[in-house]
Amino acid sequence: MAYIICLGSQRWLKKPTRTQRLLTQLNRYHQILYFQPAPIRFSRDPHRKDHKKKGWHPQPNITVYTLPPVFHLTDYEHPRLLAHNDRVLSRFINDKAREHQCYNALLWVCSPVYATMLDSLDFRGLVYDCYQDWSRFDIRWESILANRSDVLFAASPGLVEHLAPCNTNIALLPNGGDARLYQKTEDLTIQVPAPLLRIRGPLLGYLGDVGRNVDLRPVYRAAKSHPAWSFVFAGRCGRGNPLYERLSNLPNIHFLGKIETLDLPGYAAHFDVLIDLLDTQDPDEDVIPSRIYEYLMVGKPIAVMYPLRFIPVYPDVIYGGRSPKEFVEACEQAVLENSSWAPATRKQYGREADWTLRAKEAERILESNSLL
Repeated sequence: MAYIICLGSQRWLKKPTRTQRLLTQLNRYHQILYFQPAPIRFSRDPHRKDHKKKGWHPQPNITVYTLPPVFHLTDYEHPRLLAHNDRVLSRFINDKAREHQCYNALLWVCSPVYATMLDSLDFRGLVYDCYQDWSRFDIRWESILANRSDVLFAASPGLVEHLAPCNTNIALLPNGGDARLYQKTEDLTIQVPAPLLRIRGPLLGYLGDVGRNVDLRPVYRAAKSHPAWSFVFAGRCGRGNPLYERLSNLPNIHFLGKIETLDLPGYAAHFDVLIDLLDTQDPDEDVIPSRIYEYLMVGKPIAVMYPLRFIPVYPDVIYGGRSPKEFVEACEQAVLENSSWAPATRKQYGREADWTLRAKEAERILESNSLL
C-alpha cells in the first residue's frame, strides 16, 4: 500500500477530470488525499469556508479536502504574500497528512502554483502531471516543479518538448475516454432522446458544455452554408460566449442546455456527425481533449477544428480544418462518408485510449521508478 497526496488544479467534480480519472483507477489499496484548489482570499467564492469541513470520500480510499483561502498570485511580484500563501497551504496539508498517518507519501502535483511550497512538505517522491499550458503563471514555478520531479507526465507531444529542458524522465500520457460509458452507443435499442425528435437531420452534434471561450465561428459559417443541416449542442453554453446570441437566432442551431453525463451516449448514438471546436485562449494547444477519444469510441464520423501548429492525429478517421472554410469542408466530408472500415477503426482507437489503460500505464511507470 502506498500513500499519495495530490495537489489538484480543479475541484473534485461530478463529471470527472483527468486527475480524478487517473487517481480513481489506481490500485484501490493506495490511500489518497486529494486537496482541491484554495479559494481566493476575500472573494465571494461559495467554497471559501470549505476548508473547515471534514474530508469526504468519493471512494473508500480517497479523501477530498479543500485548501484554505489564499491571495491570488501568478508570479514573484509580492514575495511576502507568496510566503504567506505557502505557510498557510503547507501547514494545512501537513496537518491533514498527520491526521491520516500519511508519512513519506508520493506527492502528485497538477499545477505550477504549488512549486514554491515544496520544501515545506514531507514526501518521498514527486510526480508532476502536466495536462495543459500554464504560461499564465511565472515560468520559473514550472521550472522548479519540473526539475524536482522524479517523473513527469505530459498530455501532449508539445508539452513533452516544453518540459524536456528541465527533466528527461518524461512520459507522454495523453487524455482518455470512458469506454464503459460509450459502449452503450452500440445498443441498437437505445431510444432517441426526446429533444432530438423535433430536429431534422443530418445532425451534427457537440457533446458537453460549451465554455465562453469556445470559438463558434466555424459552426456559424457551416450553419449558414448548409441550412439543411442541424447543429446540436448537447450541453450548456455560456451566455458570455460572444457568438451565443447570433447562433441562437439561426433555425438550424440548437442549444439543448444541461445534459447529464450518463445521457450523453444516447445523443451520440443518434448524431450523424460529431464535432469539436477550439478554445480561443489556447488556439495552439496540442492536447487532445477527452471528448475526441469518446467520439472515437462511438465510431461516428468526426469533424474538428485543428490548432494551427497541430499535427493531425488519427487523420485516417477524423476530418479536420484550420479555418472556418476548411471546417465546413470537413463537415461535408463527414456527412457524405460511406466507409465500411472507418467506424470499426475509430472504435479500436477509442478502446486503446480508455482511462483504465491510461491509469495502468501511469501506475506501471511509477512502479518502475520505485514511487509506488
